[in-house]
Order: sequence, then C-alpha cells, then structure tokens
Amino acid sequence: MALQPFDILSELDSEPFETPDSPVLNRTLSSPSITTSATTKKRYSKVWHHTPVDRNEVTLNAKGKSIWRCKHCTKEYLESGGTTVIAGHLKDQHNIDISSTQEARTALMQANIADAFEKA
Repeated sequence: MALQPFDILSELDSEPFETPDSPVLNRTLSSPSITTSATTKKRYSKVWHHTPVDRNEVTLNAKGKSIWRCKHCTKEYLESGGTTVIAGHLKDQHNIDISSTQEARTALMQANIADAFEKA
C-alpha cells in the first residue's frame, strides 16, 4: 500500500533529521514526484491552468527538478524549459490552443501581408 503524504509527514516528524539512511527519507526521495509549497515566481502563462495542482504550487520530479505535469495525460516537462514546448504539447496532443492575443495578431498580420503579396 502506498503511503499517503500525511503518513510520510507523520513518520518524518518522529524521525531525527540526522539519519540520512532513514527508510522514510529514502521512500520520500525515491517517489516519482512531490508537491511542495508555493513558488516565489508568479506564473502568468495559461499553461498553468492545465496542471493538476494550483498554478503557484511547485511539483518536483524524483531528481528534485521543478516540473509541469499535464492534467489531461501523464506527460511532464521540466519547468526550466519554458512554456513554449508545453503550449505545443497542449495544442498537438489535446487540441488546446493557448496562444496569446499578441501571437494571434502577429499571425493574422503575417497572413494579411502574404495575401497582399500574392495579389500584387
């Protein structure tokens, strides 16, 4: 049976921190991911609406790296990679387009310019 977060915290609370070989600590570090407290950076991108945790909660992978996890599937991306690849994943895999208004305006302007060149 998998340990619940409150079970791990209870065991951690009763274990001294000086024992790095503690089975509780080893189980915690080897778990696939751990959600921790709020991030210090604000997350404004719309990709954060598509993760199973609150946009300001940090999810860490087994290596302790901050990740974005898709709430629509099991895909994960390192947060340090930016949001462009994540936006591409949402668009390609889930047909969710989160492009900004500026990107939409730029695409429309480029299409209009291309259309003008074709007519000239």
